[in-house]
Amino acid sequence: MNEVPVIVISSPKSQSGKTTLAFNLAAALWSDGYHVNLFMPENLAADNFISHRLAFCMHQKISLPAPRSITKLGDVKGSADSKEVIIADIPTAKNDNYADIFSRAHTLITIADKPKDMQWKLNDSYLNLIWQAKKNIAARGIKYLNWIAVANLKNGQNWADSLEDAAHRYGFRIAPPLKNRLAYRHIDEGYCAADMTGNSKVFKMSLEDVYARREILKLTDFLWKQK
Repeated sequence: MNEVPVIVISSPKSQSGKTTLAFNLAAALWSDGYHVNLFMPENLAADNFISHRLAFCMHQKISLPAPRSITKLGDVKGSADSKEVIIADIPTAKNDNYADIFSRAHTLITIADKPKDMQWKLNDSYLNLIWQAKKNIAARGIKYLNWIAVANLKNGQNWADSLEDAAHRYGFRIAPPLKNRLAYRHIDEGYCAADMTGNSKVFKMSLEDVYARREILKLTDFLWKQK
């Protein structure tokens, strides 16, 4: 039985865009042939997204891959010929309650939408959580945690370069930032940036949608590139 890759999306603060990223990342992974499982404890967003997605497909008479909502990571079994992946969206206010999920991560995405979110001297509990996860992952024989920081920019901000010092200090990699926040709003309709293609008659793509799709696909490609 192969171990299923787990992508944990977290943040030292709430309302940073974790759930929106989870859905958009899921759609990008579908395009790469993955079967996506969503673990979103204490969050009805997964079930709502799936129901909206099914309704959208029925209305448009199209077929889009859909995620599977799971209540525990053990619900997913991997095999040599399967491409299963789990995306875990952890509720920020209860990060410490899910230390075991952090320790199961193959990839940890830390997302922030303000420069001060990355001033982790003020977030000792978050750093300690990751430190414990690293030790537990090493005990399982995995050399290192693939830890990635993503800046979720808005209103023309451009502070992603300010992560460099923290990256060297704490040992994470800096992913290409997300800049087109408004273009990710389609999740309320049941689809995501990565679902949208120029050849589809279903999606009326704006230029911002094109850029958003490109951003998500770049981020997905970045995830699998090891140090």
